[in-house]
Amino acid sequence: MKKFHQATLLALLATSCSGFSASNQRRPKKDFSAQIVEEVIVKSVAPKVHNTFSSNPNKSKNKRRRPNPNQRENSISQRDPIISLNMNLDYLAKSGQRDAAIRAEEMLQRIEALHDDGYYEKSPDVCSYNSVINAYAHGKVSGASGHAHRLMKRMEEKGIEPNSITWNTVLRCLLNEVREANKKEVSEEKVEDAESIIANMEDLGLVNTISYNTVISILSKSKLPDAAERSEVWLNRMIDQFEKTGDDRIQPDTCSFNSVIHAYANTNRFSAGAPQRAKMAERIINRMERSYQSGENDQVKPDVVSYSAVINAYAKAAEFDKDCATKAMDILNRMVKMYEGGDKDVKPNKRTYTSVINAFARTGEAEAADNLLTQMKEYYALGDTSLKPDTVCYSSVIDGYAKIGGEEAGFRAEELLREMEDRYNQGDIDVKPNTRTYRSAITALGKSRQPRAAEKAEQILEEMEYMGSFGAQDLAPNTICYNAVIDAYARGRSIGKAYRAELLLEKMLEESEKGNTLIRPDTITFNSVINAAARSFGDPIVRREAYLIGLGAFKKIHEYEHCNPSSITYVLFLNVLKNLVEEGDARDNMAERTFQLSVSLGLANGKVREQVRKTCSPLVAERILSSK
Repeated sequence: MKKFHQATLLALLATSCSGFSASNQRRPKKDFSAQIVEEVIVKSVAPKVHNTFSSNPNKSKNKRRRPNPNQRENSISQRDPIISLNMNLDYLAKSGQRDAAIRAEEMLQRIEALHDDGYYEKSPDVCSYNSVINAYAHGKVSGASGHAHRLMKRMEEKGIEPNSITWNTVLRCLLNEVREANKKEVSEEKVEDAESIIANMEDLGLVNTISYNTVISILSKSKLPDAAERSEVWLNRMIDQFEKTGDDRIQPDTCSFNSVIHAYANTNRFSAGAPQRAKMAERIINRMERSYQSGENDQVKPDVVSYSAVINAYAKAAEFDKDCATKAMDILNRMVKMYEGGDKDVKPNKRTYTSVINAFARTGEAEAADNLLTQMKEYYALGDTSLKPDTVCYSSVIDGYAKIGGEEAGFRAEELLREMEDRYNQGDIDVKPNTRTYRSAITALGKSRQPRAAEKAEQILEEMEYMGSFGAQDLAPNTICYNAVIDAYARGRSIGKAYRAELLLEKMLEESEKGNTLIRPDTITFNSVINAAARSFGDPIVRREAYLIGLGAFKKIHEYEHCNPSSITYVLFLNVLKNLVEEGDARDNMAERTFQLSVSLGLANGKVREQVRKTCSPLVAERILSSK
């Protein structure tokens, strides 16, 4: 573990030492970023050096070629200014420059002005406008589709007919805007615009496969509640039109189906309806298989993207239905069998395996997830670099162990964490642990009930603090990490658990007051401290101290401005009274005041009432709960 810290700190300090060298010492090994920079410099300098020498007339062995007298002096672009304009506009559109769209439109306007003044015989054509619209589609300009519609109106005024490329480029603008939309209303507006455009294209006979695929993708990315169903409607419409006309220009392809599968996988993916949508996604891929295998459509062969999307749908649904993880694994096995049978298009990749690992992690089947990780390591050792495990793969398995708990789960989670650290120390930057990795390992330890598990969890927290203090912000602990350690103490067997939990809370309060909002306490923090107090045991002195700690945390959460108590807060504090205060009038009175406070805050739910019955004597509990 110490070596991992040293490796991380050395990587952070390397840049500050780059100005020192010694000729009699071995040159240090270059880090990844330095290597990349050097390669870029070499690539940029080498051609210049080559040209410098090759352009020297004294050293050139080749005589300069004489121009062919029959060769035309001017290129086509020099003789036709519109072709030259279109070439420049196309370059700008594809350049990726931030102001490319604005510059392209300004260039278009200048040529139009020169034509209007009689300087040029030809005026900008549909290709010119398509290139400017494409610049908006590729650029970072806000409201790209609005600019596209404005340019199309200008085309109409000048008598220039839009073609399929024009309309498809406008659809591309809408697709980009839907991807970035944060509000449902914005997505709905863009989808309605796209559907109106493609309906108009159908009427004009300009629609093609790209048009349908883009609209389906817009729906897939829109996150609207009915996006998947609406995307399938367009797919069916596309299929019907192709079957009626036999027009190859609107033939559905693999991308058409894949976009619908993605829509089912991503729409409301974390809701109870996710398992049903995963089944719908599998239904789509089964439809692809039938269409391709029957010879009905040779352009819809399912590929690795198709199957991986279905697996992803089942993986996200596994949280609601444990059988979904098994379904994801079945599809993976099916892919492996087809690949081994010679179908190279369906070779499972890292994303495929990671999705199945996530599915098993969500259902608490950590060993199954671990077995898949082992398979990936074995394939990688045999030379398949596409299945090299990364941080996400390891972290998902560790998260699976954190969910199930148990002594063996805690051991294995810590073992995988140390394996990642060792591999990173050996130069494998793809498995560098992150905050999620450490948090999951801490949680797994906290649930393991190993001897001194909470102390081990706090040690990991301290290691994160140590690395974060030297600038490794991606490894600095956050509130969730602290909460996991406090929870580990609450679950553990340490006699001083409440005291250790309180120390961590005080540290969080102190550091957050200094400006470190990354570890600002939340409701879960206070609840975990109260829970640690409620679960305390020992002699009367320890129990009294635990009671005071629980009471203190209960008071602080009502005074703290950054979070509020929940009904769980009251359940836990009533449990403190039940476990640490002797039966009698004193406990009943305190429980009654606690319950009345929960009522005043609207937090007296069924669980709070049930805890009142467990804490108070039967007669008192009945009186408290029946009073208005």
